Order: sequence, then C-alpha cells, then structure tokens
Amino acid sequence: MSYELEDEFGDIIKKARKGLNLSVEKLAQEIQISHTQLSKMETYSIKPTVEHVNKLSKRLGLSAKKLQLIAEENWSPKPIPIDHDSKLSVLRISNNVNGWPVHAYVLKCEKSKQLAIIDTAANPKMVIEKVKGYGLPVSAILLTHAHQDHVGGLSEIQQVFDAPTYIHRNEPQPTSERALILVSHGDMISVGALSIRVLDIPGHTAGGCAFQTRNTVFAGDSIFAGSVGNAFLSYDDLLNNIRKSILSLPNDTYLFPGHGPSTTVGEEKAHNPFFAEF
Repeated sequence: MSYELEDEFGDIIKKARKGLNLSVEKLAQEIQISHTQLSKMETYSIKPTVEHVNKLSKRLGLSAKKLQLIAEENWSPKPIPIDHDSKLSVLRISNNVNGWPVHAYVLKCEKSKQLAIIDTAANPKMVIEKVKGYGLPVSAILLTHAHQDHVGGLSEIQQVFDAPTYIHRNEPQPTSERALILVSHGDMISVGALSIRVLDIPGHTAGGCAFQTRNTVFAGDSIFAGSVGNAFLSYDDLLNNIRKSILSLPNDTYLFPGHGPSTTVGEEKAHNPFFAEF
C-alpha cells in the first residue's frame, strides 16, 4: 500500500461490514451498489465515488466526511515530536510479519533510566539489539494481546532480560519462560518513576488492553490512525471500549498503535470514521 495509514478505504468498510454481520451481497443489495463494485472497493481495485461513500457510511454507521478524506487519501496524522514528554521517551521497533508492518515499543523513564518493552513485533533479535543499545535495565515487558505478531519471540527476549511480563488476565497466555503477571483494568505497573495504567479494551481479543503513562498510550490493536482493529470477538464491545477507555482521554494524548502511524486522541475524534459522533 502506498498510503501511510494501516487501513485504507477498503479495509475500513470491510471491517464495518463484517462487524455488522453483513455479507457483501447483502450490503450491496441494501444500498443499491453492484456486488462487483463493492468487492472491488474492498480490494482497492476501484476508487469509490462520493455517492458510494455516502451510501456506505449511512448503512455502516460511519462518518461520511471522515471516510471521504481517507478515500481521497487526504488525511494522515501529524507526526509526534520525539520530545513530546520530557519525563519519558519512546522508541518504535517495526518488523514485517507476512508482509505487513507490526510495531513493538521501548519506553524509557528519563528520571530513573529504566525501560519497558511493549510487545515484540515478532522479532526478538531486533528488540534485544535495540534494547541492549540503551545499556539500561528493563523493568517490565508489557503485552497488549497474545496474537503471534505481538508476542512472537517472547521467550527469547525473556532469556536476555530478567523482567516481569504482564498480560491481561482474560487473554490467552503465550509461550513464556516464566509465569506471567495477570492484570486488569485500572491496575498500575511501575517503570522507574513512571506509573503505567492498564486500560481494558476487549473486542479485538478477549483480553486486549492498552497501557497508559502520563499523556502516552500504547494502544495495541484496539485503535489505529483512522481505523480500529479487527473485531474478532465483538464489534460493538470494541468500539464502546475504545470510546470509554481511549477517546475519553484528553485530546493531546498520544497514541502508539500496534500498526500504522502514531496519532492522538484529538486526531481520532476528528478523523476516525468509526466514531461519527465526534
């Protein structure tokens, strides 16, 4: 894909359609678009017209204005400044898994000079190399969910860094060198002088969660710039939990997702088609 976002127009309408349990045939019939046209829109083979966008948005509960900008490839979030918070720094580690970029992150507490690893990007060698480059102790390994592209290579990382590993108690437990520490919504984890709060966001997975410290959130596969993760469990739950746990935060809160560019709460309120109410 040439567009910067994790999800293009076709991905967005497909996720919304599946979330509402609509087949391509059923949706096409309801909004009077040919089955062939709709299929081609979902696979990027044709560009939608404004009429297409309006019809699809109305039936799928999306914002037509926000969706049109993405269909035209006329929006992407503003880059987050490296020094967005003097108390912490964030390093993104990206890897391609089955041809698609996935991110891990290293969080550094600037006061205590301690680190946390968030997810693995299924590339333990790269994560270990980057973290070793700091020459600083790792206080925690945080897992947003247990999909293989986010936990692959966890055991190798644990063999190098003797730090507790945290995962939501409702999430299936991945292969691990040691017992995982199970957390729930609102639990606090310390990394040096930083307090990290667990945000419960089920829907993509049973125990999908995010981790918030100060004005920074590591969102996993709950929300992306201009989109959301696949709702493998519950579409309604995923959207409602994003509203409750993430979009309720201040607009200047920075969001670091598991895929795609970083964004902010304010950007997502203004530009994410799944949240038409903002």
